[in-house]
This record gives sequence, C-alpha cells and structure tokens, in this order.
Amino acid sequence: MIKFFRHIRQNLLMENKTGKYFKYAIGEIILVVIGILIALQINNWNENRINNNKETAILANIHKEFKQNKIQLDSVISEHNKVQLNCAKIIGLFPIESKPKPAVLDSLSVQLWWSYGGVTFNPSQTSINALASTSSFDIIKNDTLRDLLISWNDLITDYQEEELQSRDHIWNQYDPYLSKHFDWNFNFKDERNDFDALQTLEFEYLVKNRYDLTDQILNTSGELKKVQETLDKIIDFTKP
Repeated sequence: MIKFFRHIRQNLLMENKTGKYFKYAIGEIILVVIGILIALQINNWNENRINNNKETAILANIHKEFKQNKIQLDSVISEHNKVQLNCAKIIGLFPIESKPKPAVLDSLSVQLWWSYGGVTFNPSQTSINALASTSSFDIIKNDTLRDLLISWNDLITDYQEEELQSRDHIWNQYDPYLSKHFDWNFNFKDERNDFDALQTLEFEYLVKNRYDLTDQILNTSGELKKVQETLDKIIDFTKP
C-alpha cells in the first residue's frame, strides 16, 4: 500500500502536476489521520473491554466476600446479644441473697458462663486490599461503591475499638475476679465456690460494666449500624 501511494506521488511530480500533487498529498494526510484515529479508537475499545472484564471479576469477588462477611457479622451480633441478655438477667437478681436457692444458682451458673463473650468481627478484606495495593480503585465505575470500598478499612477499625475495649475488660477485670472465687465452669455444686463474692459491690459493678460495654457495641456508639448499612450497600452494588 505504501509503495502504491509513493508511485502515484512520483507520477504526479514527473508530469509536473503540482496542484494535483498537493491535493493528493492533503488527501493522503487526511487518510493517515483517519487511520490513526481508527487505530486509537480500536485500542481504546480494547482497553475498555479489558477493564470491563476486570471490573466484572473484581465485583464478583467482592460480592462473594462481603456476603460471607455479613454472615460472620450476624453471628458476632448474635453473640453480643447473648452476652447482654445474660448480663441483664444477672443484674435482675441484684442484690443477690447470701444463700441463694438452688434454682437461682443453677440459672446463675448458666448466665455467668454466657456473660463472657469476647468475640470480634474480623471480616475478610482480600479484594479491597488487592485494589489498594495496586491502586486500582479507579476501575470501579460506580462512584458511591468506590467511596464505600475506600472507606471500609477505617470504618471497621472504628467499630472494632468497642469490641476490643469489651474484650480487654473481660480478661483484665471480669475474668480475674470470677476465676478467683468460682469454679472454671461455674459448677456451683462445688462447695469451694465463694458465694459471698456474688454479694459484693465489685461483682455488681463488673457485671453492669459488661452489660454497658456490650450495649455500646450494639447500640450506643452507632458504629455497628454504619457497618451493617455499608455491608448491605456493597453487597447490593456488586450484584452480578
């Protein structure tokens, strides 16, 4: 093709047809420009197609991952609710009698066991971490979804602060007191248990603190609600 155009130009110059030569040259330039534009358009189309395929794959991974995260969060919330419920039942017994009835001790044994908790929400973040490590968030076309994914790590960190505070309370204050006075599995039929410890203000304070810390996770701080709303939005925006 190049030889063909060159042959035409040579013939026009040899025949001294300068006007026609310039017209031809302009036409040839236009054809070259059109060819370049077409090539660029094809290249852009290919890049868009590749990016669309990448985005589809990424969204599918995020959708699958966050559905699992939602299952985990629901399980964690269930555990927090169980802790709060049992703490409320114990608080309802205050002040505990010096010699509790066997039925009360049986219930209290179960309630103390389930008042511990200490579970934390640790979502899988493989997809988001992969986007962050490769600076690929721009491949997500939905602006709202992209903002949610970018802010996810900070949101989880804020929420986990309450859970970690509650867990620290368990191992630094709650468990040391209970382990000093009671059997490991709260077998209150064992007479070595110190039932007087149930009547102290310290015991009441610790149980009420367990309740309040759990309530802070579930209701007061508002961080859990933000996590739930963000989870639901990400799952919805990434539906196949």
